[in-house]
Amino acid sequence: MAGIALSTPAQIGATILSARRREGLTQAQLAERAGVSRRWLISLEQGKSERAELGKILDTLDALGLDLSVTPARRRSNELTDLLGDL
Repeated sequence: MAGIALSTPAQIGATILSARRREGLTQAQLAERAGVSRRWLISLEQGKSERAELGKILDTLDALGLDLSVTPARRRSNELTDLLGDL
């Protein structure tokens, strides 16, 4: 499956919502699998989690069988490529 470029909390939330529905999971089921509260998941899916904990987002993606990857953004490709090249 090809990756999707996400750059806002709303895009992350919409992607998780779409994946959850595709898997046929309720919010309660996904929240339990990911170890997060349903209230937190609702906020994330609605794109209202501007300061959502990365660990919780990663747990939620993992519960859906999704991974997070980092690639250089077009507008800052040189800086990010240099930074990632050192890893």
